[in-house]
Amino acid sequence: MTPRQKIETRQSERRQRINELLAVEDRSEEQTAEMDTLTRELAAGEVELRAAIAVDPEPDVIAGDETPADRERVELRNASSLAAFYGAAVSGRPLAGAEAELAAEIGLGTGQIPLEMFDIGKRSARVERRADMVSGPPDHVGVNLDPILPSIFARSVCPRLGIEMPRVASGTYATGTITTDLTAAAHVKGNASESTEAEITTATTTPHRVSARLSIAIEDVASIGVGNFESSLRQNLSLVLSARLDSYALTGDGTGANPNGLLSRLTDPANPTTVVDWLGFISAFANGIDGGPWAEDLTAVRLLVNAETMRLAETTFRAPGSVGTPENTYSDTPGEMSAAAYLRAHTGGFFASSRMPDTAATIAQAIRHRPGTNGLDGVDAMRTAVCPVWSEVGIDDIYTDSAKGVRHVTFHVLVGDVIVTQADAYERVDLKVA
Repeated sequence: MTPRQKIETRQSERRQRINELLAVEDRSEEQTAEMDTLTRELAAGEVELRAAIAVDPEPDVIAGDETPADRERVELRNASSLAAFYGAAVSGRPLAGAEAELAAEIGLGTGQIPLEMFDIGKRSARVERRADMVSGPPDHVGVNLDPILPSIFARSVCPRLGIEMPRVASGTYATGTITTDLTAAAHVKGNASESTEAEITTATTTPHRVSARLSIAIEDVASIGVGNFESSLRQNLSLVLSARLDSYALTGDGTGANPNGLLSRLTDPANPTTVVDWLGFISAFANGIDGGPWAEDLTAVRLLVNAETMRLAETTFRAPGSVGTPENTYSDTPGEMSAAAYLRAHTGGFFASSRMPDTAATIAQAIRHRPGTNGLDGVDAMRTAVCPVWSEVGIDDIYTDSAKGVRHVTFHVLVGDVIVTQADAYERVDLKVA
């Protein structure tokens, strides 16, 4: 071991011991005195280290090309142990000493191992540059890559349709709703009021596992040339899983491992025979008015459609009508407001989602939702549908394919079928769009 390496080792040991003492909440006088001594020794050791570097520079670092930050990085890596990183990742304990300092310098997350720890000989990460003959540009030149941009997904529709996703404990999930009410009536003097039977209907669901997986090779991380490569892929993994959950909650058919979604719970209506026009779009909302408890007017009705239906609504204008002049003449042009614009202004919500089924044989499915208990005396906003969530599990696997330099990140979510707890709040509406 060279004099420089001996100094570096002592400096690392001092830092490690200081970190251990700093972690002690109620330090004794002896521990405080030890920390004070180590601090002074650490400062003196830096003078020795600089002198040692002057006579024993790193062999693969060009003289005059290194900085104090470079030397600090090399020192930390040489004093760190790959076994210590693996041990901390397996046990879940925090890093300490030189490993903790190196992880902080690089910005590593919990359980991560620096790629440079796999370098043979643990030499400097700096690349040697020589002033040789000037050559023409190679076939492949360096690329100045901007940070990776995320993929874009459609907005979630479940919250806008009143589908709640509560966390539940282990076991089959069950929910009950009163489906047959008690009765009340007026009675003449002397007549008794008898009890009638109420009925509570329950529905149950068991967990379905929805998973997404990401595999990354260390060569790709090293060669991509942009800092947010792995983080952007992790974000994409999370967004993909969220989008799939929303899709299952809306259109899941219950076959195989798939959960049942909202559409599979609704009755398939008779197919319309005429293409929907201005009045047809208005009627799709107005037919949902029941006078209470669900919808007293158009503002208590929402409609979710596919993109083709929305495009038709955006281009459907009111037919020519009277302009109200004394001569009772008629306009030759339709109204300036489209059906879509009118419905967005006068209803509880009119929106499209790419997760709705495509139009089949000119018939497009739509979901009518009436959340209307909001604001009723003595009744809070009521849950109309539920999709329980048992748990989410994230597994960061750096071991299975470690010989190949491949890391796997897997997300699992356990969810149930969508249960409609208030059947009158939902209705499937079919529209002929061509």
